[in-house]
Amino acid sequence: AYRHDPNFFPQLTHYANNLSSAELLAMGSIWSLPYSASTSSKSKSATTIMDRFDPSNGVKPTRLTMGNYNDTVCTGDYFRVHFNPRRFVDANKYDWSGRSDGIIIRSDGDDGNKPGVIVKRDDETGYLIINKPPNIPVHARVDNLLENVASSVGRMLWLERREEILSSSSSNSGDLTSSSSSSDVGNSDEDDVVEFWPSGMRKNKKKKNSNQKQKSEKLVYVATPQRLDQNTSGLLVVATKKSFASYFAKLLRTKTSGQLRSGGSSQSSCGIHKSYRCLVCVTPKQDNVASATTSSMAGEVQRLQKFEAEGTIIKHFLEPSIRAPKRFVESVPDDTDNPESWAECLLKITNITNICTVVGNDPSDALATDLWGDFGRPNDCVGILELEIELLTGRTHQIRGQMAALGFPLVGDVQYGGAVPNTSSEYMKNCKGRAEGFLDSETLALQCSTLEFLDPDTADDFDKAQRSDRWLSFHLDGAFWTPFVKRYHAGSESLSGAAMTFEGVGSKGDTSEQQTAPSTDDQLLPPRVHLSPGSHKYVVIRATKVSNADEEIWFVRSASPEECGGPFHANVAQDLLNCLQSLGYSSTVMGGGRIDFLDNEEVSHAHVFGFSYGFGKGDHEKVANIIEENSDIIATSDMSDGLY
Repeated sequence: AYRHDPNFFPQLTHYANNLSSAELLAMGSIWSLPYSASTSSKSKSATTIMDRFDPSNGVKPTRLTMGNYNDTVCTGDYFRVHFNPRRFVDANKYDWSGRSDGIIIRSDGDDGNKPGVIVKRDDETGYLIINKPPNIPVHARVDNLLENVASSVGRMLWLERREEILSSSSSNSGDLTSSSSSSDVGNSDEDDVVEFWPSGMRKNKKKKNSNQKQKSEKLVYVATPQRLDQNTSGLLVVATKKSFASYFAKLLRTKTSGQLRSGGSSQSSCGIHKSYRCLVCVTPKQDNVASATTSSMAGEVQRLQKFEAEGTIIKHFLEPSIRAPKRFVESVPDDTDNPESWAECLLKITNITNICTVVGNDPSDALATDLWGDFGRPNDCVGILELEIELLTGRTHQIRGQMAALGFPLVGDVQYGGAVPNTSSEYMKNCKGRAEGFLDSETLALQCSTLEFLDPDTADDFDKAQRSDRWLSFHLDGAFWTPFVKRYHAGSESLSGAAMTFEGVGSKGDTSEQQTAPSTDDQLLPPRVHLSPGSHKYVVIRATKVSNADEEIWFVRSASPEECGGPFHANVAQDLLNCLQSLGYSSTVMGGGRIDFLDNEEVSHAHVFGFSYGFGKGDHEKVANIIEENSDIIATSDMSDGLY
């Protein structure tokens, strides 16, 4: 596999629909189970026939690579071919030998300047700390051997090893005999270990001459004892020596058991700590279907803030299942046959940053597009928060599942409610009907931001690395979404003259200043007037604060069907109503009609007319006054129903 550069494969799609047989072989998409595997010779005179497809017989298919290109195929041999292997072309957009600058920004790689990923490299101890980009698996998949972290790092190390061999070949050409196996890559029984031979030649199975001495090249060893989900980014440990892989795996095993014994205390005796940074959706919730009571955005944030302030250890139980999404519950159901099999999950929220809205104004709309694309934002999500989380136990999908169970799914997480899947016909066609197809474009706002572990002490016996008293600490200052959030704050400041954030939420400022600051919800109110150029439907909305019904605020909105998601006045009003409701306002659509808005260098003019079947005719004269009072637009009106 190290000989094949994935950059030379097609890079335009996540599914390789037109690969040749040789390319499929190089990709590791073909598996073999020869007919000879069904025979077992127990003696010279007796041969038994066994079922080679029965795993209990200890016979497994073998992945083929280009090293098997000239193998002979016999009658009865079985092959499994993945004609459309899942591609991870993002793996080819990074320099796996280059140093990371701290923030991995999604790159198209077309300018030739590939960002580096290495945070720390220690060849003597045998590990790399990398800043793993999103949308790249850590280890090989059943249909793709090349495009993953382990293979990318292994290829980088092999290229370095090959350069060393070539540079010394002139003086030592007779001293080195290449050694390999029948496969380019030797895989152990575990998927997370890859061993690279610095030669594509097969191992010579002939008997050695007793007078000859044969020297073998050292293997390039790569293991990934730490796992991150395919769509998760951040700090990842890659072992380049078996001793360190064993040492780090032991740290991970003792971490979970140590945290459970200590009740989740960070001061437990485990030798590793990990913290994560993530963006969560803020989704005000209605108490029940029949109730009009809805939690505000501020109330939802305060609920998380309480977890942080009190140092609450958040506990859930994970249902034992191989399926995803996983099920996380606060307590094990009473009707469970085997309650001991439900894994205990513990985490702590250690920091909360200021909130950003994703509806209601131009900076919010731009942020939503940066995070979810043109579609994908959940309809009821009105804001996002960045959290820092200390993971006390290590379970599959733990942060994703626990935060979703609390009502705060991670941004971009289709499986747990943090994004809407792409169901367009063209996209589903490219997915070839695969159940996982809608996850292809999912970029999860989750990053392993801090990693600390005890430096191994290998002075006495390198093969038996032991803990030392020295802590190694690594931290990332930002994530791929950090530039998006900064752009949002800059746009919000220019829009309103002040940052549109929750003052005091997640910050450690003076509480006396927080008490005299303007209302947080008032700061987050969208613009009073927002008109789209052209002739479009409009609504006029009256909003009152639940705590002060005497104070009225009026809003005017017009939008095209493409902008608001539908052809009706209700579509124009929906996002604004949701935003006002989340901020603790009671809002009512007072009528509608049409606004013909002309906006150019010479004039900005809006003419109000028409009516709405659903909400009735608006007070067009009042609407014109609202427009002029809250903008530089000249507004006129008439009470006709024209052009309707």
